[in-house]
Amino acid sequence: MRAFVEEAAKSAERKMRMIASLPDAHVALTLLKFCAGFVSVVHLMRAVGAVFDFACIDQATQSCLATITGIETDASAWALASLPVRLGGLGLHSCADTAAIAHIAATFDGEACLPSLVTPYVLPHAMLLDEDDTFLASLEDPRLAPFESVLEKIQNVLQARDNYGGRGQKVWSATVHDERRKALLISMTEELGRSGRLQGSALALKQVQVRARIQSCSAQHASAWLYGNAEADPRLWLSPAELAVAIRLRLGLPIAPMPSICRLCGTGSADVDGVHARSCFSGGRRTRMHNALRDVIADFARRGLLAPAVERPVFSNTERKRPDISYVRDGTTVVLDVAVTFPLQPSNPQYAKRAAEKPGGAATAYATAVKEGKYRGIIDNEPNPREWLAVPLVVDTFGAWCPGALTELRQIARKSALREDRTASAACQDFFHQLSFQVAQGVARIVIASGGARPDEAVHPGAGGSVTASRVFLPGRTCSLAGQPRSQ
Repeated sequence: MRAFVEEAAKSAERKMRMIASLPDAHVALTLLKFCAGFVSVVHLMRAVGAVFDFACIDQATQSCLATITGIETDASAWALASLPVRLGGLGLHSCADTAAIAHIAATFDGEACLPSLVTPYVLPHAMLLDEDDTFLASLEDPRLAPFESVLEKIQNVLQARDNYGGRGQKVWSATVHDERRKALLISMTEELGRSGRLQGSALALKQVQVRARIQSCSAQHASAWLYGNAEADPRLWLSPAELAVAIRLRLGLPIAPMPSICRLCGTGSADVDGVHARSCFSGGRRTRMHNALRDVIADFARRGLLAPAVERPVFSNTERKRPDISYVRDGTTVVLDVAVTFPLQPSNPQYAKRAAEKPGGAATAYATAVKEGKYRGIIDNEPNPREWLAVPLVVDTFGAWCPGALTELRQIARKSALREDRTASAACQDFFHQLSFQVAQGVARIVIASGGARPDEAVHPGAGGSVTASRVFLPGRTCSLAGQPRSQ
C-alpha cells in the first residue's frame, strides 16, 4: 500500500511540473487548482489517512505556484493561499492538514454502507472502528489537536453514528479552515508587532489593514476572476505580469524590491505594497477601469432589454449631473453610479476599519458617505421623487461590492437570463466574473504603470522565462504592457 501511494504521489508531482511549464500562467493556475495537487490525491487521503505523510504534495503545489506566478511564498502567505477562496485564500488546500479528516469521514461513510454489503453475522465485526489502526492513527493525528471543536464533532459522530449524511469531510474541513483563518489573522497581526518596524498608531492601522484585505478578498463575488470562466470571453484571462501582481496584492506580499517614484503622478512614492499606486488618480487608468465596469453593466442591462442610457442627462431640473447608467424598470427610473474605492488608503483609516469588520465594509462606507447624497437633493426636486431610485454601485479594489450594488446587479443578471434562455445562476456567474476581472486587471495595470511592480522580475517562466512587451486587450483600446512570455 505504501509503495502504491508513493508512486501516486510522484505521479501527482509530475503532473504539477507539466502544468507549471504551460505558457499561459492564468490557465496554469486554474489547472493547478482543479486538476492537480489536493484534488488529484483526495481519494488516497480518504483511503490511508494520516498513515502516509502527504506533505510532499503540499511542497510540490507550493513549488508549482512559485513557478507559475514567480512568487516565493513565505509561511504566512502559503497558509493564506491554502485557505478556501471564500475565506480570502487561493483554494490550494493542504493535503497534510486534510488527510486525517478525509480518512475519518470516509470510514464513517463506508460504515453507513456496510449493512447493505455484508451479512448480519459479519456486520458486528466489520463495524469495530476502535480496532482499525489506520482509523485510530487519523484520530490521533497531531495536526487535529489544535481544533477541539472538530474533535468534539468527530466524537459526537462516533457515538451517534451520524455522518452528516455523507458530508462529514465537507463539514469538518470547513470548521478547520475557519479556525485556521482566525489563527492566521492573529499570528499575522502579532508578527507585525514583533517585527518592530511599526509602532503605536501606525502598527494598529497596519493590523487593521491586514484584516481588511482578507475580509474584502473573502467577500461574495470578489474572487470570481481568480479561476476564470469556461463560458466567458477567452480574453478574460490575466497576462502573467497582471496575474503576478494580483496574487501578490491578494496575499499581502510586496510587489517590488524597493520604492520608486510613481510614473503616473511623478511626485508620489510607489511603495512596495502598492498603496500609493492604488490611491493615485493620475494617468487616467482609474477612469479606464471605471468605464470598463460601466460598460459591462450597461451591456448586461441592454441584453435584459432595459434600454440603458449611458452618461446622458435624465433629470428635469439639471443637465449637469449625468449618471453612469440609467434605465426604467417597472415604472421606476433607476440611476446607477459606478465607483471604485481603495479600502487601505492611509488618508481615510475609517474605510479600513469598516472593511475589517465585514466584507464590503469599505464599499458600503464610501457609498453612504459620498454617493448616496450625490443625487438625493436632485431626486427630491423632481416632480415625482418616488418614481426615482439612485443606486451607488461601489466596489473596492479587492472586488468587494456594497450590499445595495449586489442586489441591483443580480436583478440586471436575472433580466438578461430571461432574454437569453439560461438560468439566473449562470447569468450571475458570468456577470460577476466579468466585473471581477475588470477590477483585478484594472488594479494590476495601475500598479504596473505606476512603476511599483516589476513585471520582468516576477514573470511566469513556463515558456523559458524571457520577457518582451506585448499588445494586450483593454476594452475600447489596446496598450503595451510588459510581462508576456516570448514564444520559443
